[in-house]
Amino acid sequence: MTDYTRLTIVGTARKAEMVVPADEPIGGLIPRLMELLDERPGAVSRPLTLVRSTGEQLDTSLSVAEQRIVDGELLRLLREDAAPPPPEVADVTDVLAESLASRPGLWTRRSRTATAAVAIGLLSLALSTVLARASDVDPVGTLAIVYGLAVVVALVSGRFGGRWLAVAATSVALGCAAPLAVVLGAVPALELPPVDVALAVIVLAWVALALGAGAGLGSRSAWWGGVLGVVLGAVPIVLRSLGVADAGAVGVGAVLAVVVCGLLPWFAMSASGLTGLDDQVVDGRRGRRDEVLLTVGDAYRTLTWSTFAVAGPVAVTAVASVGSADLWQVGLGVAVVLVVAARTRALPIAAQGWVLWAAALLGLLGGLLVQPLAPAWLVVVLFAAGVVVAVVAGGVDPVAHQRASLRRVGNLVESLGVVALLPVLLGVFGVYADLLGAFS
Repeated sequence: MTDYTRLTIVGTARKAEMVVPADEPIGGLIPRLMELLDERPGAVSRPLTLVRSTGEQLDTSLSVAEQRIVDGELLRLLREDAAPPPPEVADVTDVLAESLASRPGLWTRRSRTATAAVAIGLLSLALSTVLARASDVDPVGTLAIVYGLAVVVALVSGRFGGRWLAVAATSVALGCAAPLAVVLGAVPALELPPVDVALAVIVLAWVALALGAGAGLGSRSAWWGGVLGVVLGAVPIVLRSLGVADAGAVGVGAVLAVVVCGLLPWFAMSASGLTGLDDQVVDGRRGRRDEVLLTVGDAYRTLTWSTFAVAGPVAVTAVASVGSADLWQVGLGVAVVLVVAARTRALPIAAQGWVLWAAALLGLLGGLLVQPLAPAWLVVVLFAAGVVVAVVAGGVDPVAHQRASLRRVGNLVESLGVVALLPVLLGVFGVYADLLGAFS
């Protein structure tokens, strides 16, 4: 369907308002304009042209849409030698100021607040590390008190309107998370392995975010993301405390994280209330447009928070699995990495895909670096192959049918990885070895 644009054309003696096709070159309109405006034909050396009110001459070989002529714009039909000169920039400083004001990513109050929050977190991390190494204080009790007070302050101040105090207290709690997890892991009664210490860091960080940013500042997306991060990080620790072997606890945590990764869109829509609005429409109750838009935005934010919550446990459990001396665990780690990398295709926001790719790559590369069975030359070859694949993937722009073929390959890889998770997890628990021993 052809679009049309209404224009006002002013000649030397007459003026006309007309509607012209937006996708046809304007040069074909000039003979008709000469007839409407009663313009006399001139010499070939003095052709007619259309000029905007700013003095800019239009290109007669381009269409109205290509030159971004707005509906209702006034144009003048003049001889080229009588047309005014095009506009020129007289003051570069003014142009620079206007350009700067319209550029994204300017330093604002929000930027200053974010920088201060990051600085508070880093300083708290450094201070907590010093306290954890001090011999004249109880590191566990001291760090636990600081962390608990920071979380309480973030929650209370956020509920009573002190947003900046809540952000600062949350940053303090985040800075204390890693040193507190390390000193807790060193307690003789606990004696947590390194993978559980890393998961404890994730749990403590998400507790601070859920209570500070979620419950304190009233962000429902941060709350649900924090709850998801706490659950996924705590499952392997709880299983180990119940007597499950380290390999089995890590394997269950990895599989659970992959399953949740596949359910992220549903989780985000349910937690934000978007599915509830859809049910209301089915029941005949129409929602207000502003309410629907707010819920959709909340769903996207919940999806982002939830993706970050899944990424941490995926990375930790993948490193522990790929770096294990048990081949069943290695296979489970590889399957987890493949499925998580393939799941990035279903996420619409760039940050969501980046964090899952980072988790998958960290799990694979970190596991290979500590893998006791792989010789050094094999690790070098795998890393070099990964570099080649990344170069090709970043430099090639496949056409539509090639992208469709790649999507089918991705679907196949994801399906095979998901199907392999449960059988490989049974191998991690030694089920197959027990069966062979029972029937041999």
